[in-house]
Amino acid sequence: MLKINRLKIEIKTGNGVYGVDYELNDGLNFVASDDNTCGKSSILASVYYCLGFEEIIGGKGDKVLTSVYKTSIEDGKRVLPVLESGAFLEISNGHEVITIYRSAKMENRESSLVTVFYSGLDNIGKTGTKIEDMYVHMRNSATNKKGFHNFLEKFLNFTLPEVPASDDVTRKLYLQLIFSGMFIEQKHGWADIFSGMPYLGIKEAKKRVIEFILKLDTLHNERKKEFLRNRENDIKKNWGILINEMVREASREACAINGLPLSPMIFTESDLSRINISKNDTSIEDYISTLKEEYQSLRQLKPRIVDNFNQIQEELSETENSIRTLENDLNKYKQMLNNEELSIRSLVKNIEVINTDITNNKDAAKLKKLGSELGNTSSGDICPVCNQSIQDILLPVNDMQFMSIEENIRHLEAQKEMLDFSLSSHNQNKSRLEENIIELESRLYKLRRLAKTLRSDLYSTNDNLSETIIYKKIQIESEIHRLTGLEHVINNKKKELEELSREWAEHLTEKVSLPKDKFTELDIQKLNSLRDHFVKNLKQYGYKSVFNTSDIDISRESYLPMIKDFDMKFDSSASDNIRAIWAFTIALFQTSHEKGGNHPGLLIFDEPAQHSIVTNDMKEFFKSIVGLSKSCQVIIGITIKDSEIRQAINELPKQAYKIINLKNKAFYRIDNEE
Repeated sequence: MLKINRLKIEIKTGNGVYGVDYELNDGLNFVASDDNTCGKSSILASVYYCLGFEEIIGGKGDKVLTSVYKTSIEDGKRVLPVLESGAFLEISNGHEVITIYRSAKMENRESSLVTVFYSGLDNIGKTGTKIEDMYVHMRNSATNKKGFHNFLEKFLNFTLPEVPASDDVTRKLYLQLIFSGMFIEQKHGWADIFSGMPYLGIKEAKKRVIEFILKLDTLHNERKKEFLRNRENDIKKNWGILINEMVREASREACAINGLPLSPMIFTESDLSRINISKNDTSIEDYISTLKEEYQSLRQLKPRIVDNFNQIQEELSETENSIRTLENDLNKYKQMLNNEELSIRSLVKNIEVINTDITNNKDAAKLKKLGSELGNTSSGDICPVCNQSIQDILLPVNDMQFMSIEENIRHLEAQKEMLDFSLSSHNQNKSRLEENIIELESRLYKLRRLAKTLRSDLYSTNDNLSETIIYKKIQIESEIHRLTGLEHVINNKKKELEELSREWAEHLTEKVSLPKDKFTELDIQKLNSLRDHFVKNLKQYGYKSVFNTSDIDISRESYLPMIKDFDMKFDSSASDNIRAIWAFTIALFQTSHEKGGNHPGLLIFDEPAQHSIVTNDMKEFFKSIVGLSKSCQVIIGITIKDSEIRQAINELPKQAYKIINLKNKAFYRIDNEE
């Protein structure tokens, strides 16, 4: 809730203090004058200014204020220079009362500085009154502790949502945007619904404001969906990273990981047990066991060469044969890799050409739809893709049918899809070949080291110790150590994968719990209520641009009025557009108030009698506001030079409104009254 209790403007001159000091009622308040240049808008602007909402008027800081705040003020025939000026605004949230002060002109005080007194205006000078300075229209003023709009958000008991911004991040929905749907100012506010809304980089700002005012669940659901989309992407990304790390760790030891799911899934015990390491089609446990047995057998061999000469010679021959086989395989794989790389380069080049052709054809199609014949090469027997003549062909022209631009686009896109698939396949082949080459090179290195030690043994003296046995023991020890380490690493990665699997299960549970439809049942009730109130208000205000009001609806995409899927303002006369703004602004409050929305219960209309509105319709407008009771405070700046408007106000129940009559000029000498 937001209620304005009192407004005091001080303009200090060499001849004393001028300004205004008005208290306002809970319900309907008129700020009225006989002429349209008496300063009503200047008074209302100070309300915007104190709340930091002057962007709704059209700018930031004191530049939105009239000259009476900054340069000079008239007192009869005297023109008095303004020395200092500022405004006090006493407001309430239904439980607490504070007073806001913001200077308009003052040496050594910037207009971005806002002072908050934690009391009513009469008590701001008393001992014990807490005073706090804050800032507005500066970086983080909507989020930091000393930011005034952050303070005001909490004072109003709002929890402003994070919404998508134009720079693809999320930002808090600004208060200025929300109140542009409640404060209709004179210069820009009557052009359209929310036409006074400042641009602050929020996507679909009008939609977000209506969602917030009505407290639609769609806002929560969209944020939830966005959160779930981001979390799903994070889980998939982390899952992929873990899988690649496990495969990479295993490949270093020429091992394979079996049973690894490439996409996130919910693990059972059996799923986890299927994830294992193998080498040479043998489980790593059995392979390590075999290595340990081989190591024990080597320990039992006699260490001298003379005792193992024939065995060493036979093993060298087998090792050299294995080396030759691996070298042939390695050369074959390298040649295959070279062929794959050539194919990939060719495919990439072809895809680039097709992308260019698709773009050219789509541009030609757009121009053709617009009725252009310029640059339409196909109409001049020139191919739009290769720019070649299409007349010189061997077959008779009458028997040939050339593809249309649309057919050509579909043909090119089909070709591109085929090439993309082929490129993906070749890239996968390339990755597999690179892994095979790395494994073969590793095996070759070990075999060559073994062959070297075997030759060394053969050409050594018979009494020397066998280098081969020592080398093989070292190699086996090293391999056992590495494979045991690999087991440890993979087991840790499996635990991380298991944790991601639990997150995935939670994610799927939350995803299933989201409503299938965009709107909850309560959302539909609120939108239907908004439509009903809007149409009822239109009828009461004399709206005539639409013959059948049953054609009027609230868009389920923008939440704005429409007629048969078209923006309603296109079917409205100028005066009926004003009636539509009245009707929608009031309907937002009515729906929020009845259905538990976030509307703060404050409306401002500056000169609502635009475009020669019929007096009887103004009467109905006033009556509808009185019908809102004191649950909504409404401030109307109005010119009552027309006796009919004055009569329309006088016909209202006296206790239902307060009128502040401005005589000649809005600002008067106030220091004499204190």
